[in-house]
Amino acid sequence: MLRIVAADSGAAELDSNFSVKSIIATAAVYLGFPYKRPIDYICLTKPFDPDSSEYVVRELELAGQLAKKHKPDQIHIDISLGGIRLEDLNREFLEHAKISNRGKQQLLGVLDKIREVGMRIKKETESDILFIGKESWAVRIAELTTAACAVKYGVEKALQGEPVIIGLPRRCSITITRDYVIARSLFYDETDIVGYIRYSVPNAVIISEFPNPLAMGFRAIKIQRM
Repeated sequence: MLRIVAADSGAAELDSNFSVKSIIATAAVYLGFPYKRPIDYICLTKPFDPDSSEYVVRELELAGQLAKKHKPDQIHIDISLGGIRLEDLNREFLEHAKISNRGKQQLLGVLDKIREVGMRIKKETESDILFIGKESWAVRIAELTTAACAVKYGVEKALQGEPVIIGLPRRCSITITRDYVIARSLFYDETDIVGYIRYSVPNAVIISEFPNPLAMGFRAIKIQRM
């Protein structure tokens, strides 16, 4: 059956007024049947400006790393362009795409890099690369995985000093177990899909989850030392 690698960036570090300071994590996940949770994953916690377009290239590169290992049938990237294939993505298509002008300009600015990196990955893996966005449940699972990754980032930062507030992806909640951080979807038709990382949260921190007061449908977590 279809094997997929998907990549997404998500989870935001927030200031005390719940404004976004940076996007924390990028994750790539490898999925097979029954497509409910990653078989394998890679996480990168290297915060970037939310207005940056470089995240697209980072998602491609991370997906490429995982795809080289597993040789999936498809690679899904979180750009909502109707599932267009890499080889069909060009300037003319983007100029006529039904996306925001800001998003269009960001993508046009990195288009050459996207094609360069993407073509290299396609040659190495023989996988179809699709720019499909959240139409793909695989991308949604990658998004949930970014939330789990961001918890580890927040814990390690909080242990060094001040409390950390992390904005989770839409309709997402965190569960902490002895060996895992699990990000669960709160959408009614996604209750059986999760993202996760293997990580033991130290007892020296307190993690509190609560609704983001400025964003309906979003939750946040506060991480601080005991």
